[in-house]
Amino acid sequence: MTGSGLLAKRPRLRADLLFSRPLRRGPATVYLIKDRTRGRAFEIAEKEQFLFRRLDGVRSLAEITDEYAAEFGRRLNDDHWVRLLWLLHERGLLSADATESVATPGDARHAAVRWWARRLRWTLHPGLFALLCGIVAAALAVVALQLGSLWPAARPAFTDPTSLVALALLAWIGAALHEFAHALAAVHFGATVKRINLVTLTCQIEDYLYLPRRSQQVMIAAAGGLANGLVLLFLAGVLAVVPDGRTPGLLSAYLLVGAAQTLINFIPLPPLDGYKIASHLLGMLDLAPESRRYLWTAPRRLLLRTAPRYPRPAAIWLGLYGAWWLIAVATVAAVMIYFVGAQLRPVLGGLAYVLPAAIVGLTIAGWLARPRRARPAGAAPSRLLKQDNQ
Repeated sequence: MTGSGLLAKRPRLRADLLFSRPLRRGPATVYLIKDRTRGRAFEIAEKEQFLFRRLDGVRSLAEITDEYAAEFGRRLNDDHWVRLLWLLHERGLLSADATESVATPGDARHAAVRWWARRLRWTLHPGLFALLCGIVAAALAVVALQLGSLWPAARPAFTDPTSLVALALLAWIGAALHEFAHALAAVHFGATVKRINLVTLTCQIEDYLYLPRRSQQVMIAAAGGLANGLVLLFLAGVLAVVPDGRTPGLLSAYLLVGAAQTLINFIPLPPLDGYKIASHLLGMLDLAPESRRYLWTAPRRLLLRTAPRYPRPAAIWLGLYGAWWLIAVATVAAVMIYFVGAQLRPVLGGLAYVLPAAIVGLTIAGWLARPRRARPAGAAPSRLLKQDNQ
């Protein structure tokens, strides 16, 4: 159908689709749209988002065309609408029934998670959550300052088999609480916990990228580390009141293990929670690869002016994260080369550091040279081009 007959139509997207807030992928602003029924998610560009959110069954295509022209200075013709509507129809995103209701996913699983989420929801008040994070950060600083006195007390536990088994069990319990806390926060904010297994220490959360506020996403990502930190505070209190003996030595050892377990989770490197927190705070998808892409294309931007231009805020944060990533990788590589070389030095002498340096260098080079997505840096995503599970 063409002409006024087409533009008079009032198509509507399905009411159960989820839309993300604006996100950045490199220099481009993108949105995610998810079909919960089929479990598929797509990435769309800003102009597509503008059109999709207006396909509400109330506005006609003619009205949307006028709004689009006023916003972007370009009018869509009939061919544009035919292609777009056909694509939406093929993906099953258009509503076929004007009276359809919003489907609320019902899941009888994870009843224990929902039960605890209702009773602990007060801990997820933003103000209290921020206060608890500050207290945990202070506790980690105290542990660092007391390291000189904690290590002598803890050292025997690291050489005693029974204590090592107890430490492993305590570390596993801490990791299980970590995953459970992620699930509690997700359920509280309306995300879907698809799978949680406290034995294998896995927790798969869906739909959190579609939550309306980034603070909710940050709190879901930070909840696990906060739970570990609160356990750390509890054990520090126990250690302060328990008399000297074997148990305080074990508690001192776990205090160090728990502090490391908590701190590592907040390091902003993938796949750790700290990386997810940084990504949510900055509103960026694929922060690490996009920051590397920004650095790799910097010479072309400066010298040839051929690489895509980045908005200033995106350029600043991608540049800073890219620099941090390079420093972190270089530091880890240097530490590995030093320790392995120190072990080989009695055998190889001055050449002891050459072999580990070559292995680390080749590993990093191979990792960086692995195939990447075909889409060029900065190109706007094609309509519903990217499909994956979020």
